[in-house]
Amino acid sequence: MAAKDHDAADTSHGVDECEPSLWYEVAMAVLFPSNYFLLSFWFFLGFWIIYQAFGAFGAVVNIDKPIESSIELVGVSGLVPVLALAPGPGVASRPAFNLLVRIDNDHILDRHREGGSVKVSYAGVPLAYGSIPSFRLGAREALTVAVNATSEAAGVPEDLLRLMAAEQRMGVAQLEIGMQLGGPGRESYSWSVDL
Repeated sequence: MAAKDHDAADTSHGVDECEPSLWYEVAMAVLFPSNYFLLSFWFFLGFWIIYQAFGAFGAVVNIDKPIESSIELVGVSGLVPVLALAPGPGVASRPAFNLLVRIDNDHILDRHREGGSVKVSYAGVPLAYGSIPSFRLGAREALTVAVNATSEAAGVPEDLLRLMAAEQRMGVAQLEIGMQLGGPGRESYSWSVDL
């Protein structure tokens, strides 16, 4: 018996090896939708798991979280008669406020800021301004900066002094302190501090 050539051998065993047509795939999708449903389900489940994993990673490593800060009023000058609740004429001296600003970097990355400004107000009226120098904070470090906020004006308006004295007697007098880091519009912080 003669040997068959392997190239000429019939290996199809009666099965046509051509690609299924588009009509065949559409018919299969209509007749057996569960196959496509299962494939879609596993695809979306995998996508959801990956999405949740990235969300959990983003919660642990929050790079866009702003720097945390707090402020402490250490001293006040130029408002002594008002703070002592003494009746009489208004204060002619310029008010000055000594502040301690604490800046915390809870990030895993270093932070750099190009300094900033501090504004002290009472009832929306600016009383004094100060500045914060440029600084660099390492990962998970904190910095305390002493700020001396002073006034360029000759004194505090008489109406504002009367309001301060009245609110001081009621125990509700509060300074409004605002801080901007890195120039206007970069990062803004505000506090209300008892006077």
